[in-house]
Amino acid sequence: MYARGVKHTFTNETMKQSVTGFMMQNFDLKNGMLMSFKIHLSENQVVHIGIFPDEETANAAAEKAKPIIKQIAEMGVKAEPMFGLLRDLLIAGDVTLDQLIANK
Repeated sequence: MYARGVKHTFTNETMKQSVTGFMMQNFDLKNGMLMSFKIHLSENQVVHIGIFPDEETANAAAEKAKPIIKQIAEMGVKAEPMFGLLRDLLIAGDVTLDQLIANK
């Protein structure tokens, strides 16, 4: 599996919520993405990670997102991309599906 992610630093919380919501609605679990999660670091920072079956699928999805990524950058959002092979993914045996997908 292959992970592609980006740490976004927004100018304010409203922009963070708007862009994160837009990306969830339009890009999460699309274009071959198997799993997506976000780590909210602060009021104006979030790390968005997408998991793909392989690097080729991840790169193709990133290519489709390029126009939106450009628009987000033009809004003044700082983006720090990250990507690489996903290794050593472990999930405890007592974790249930509802724990993984709960919106809290």
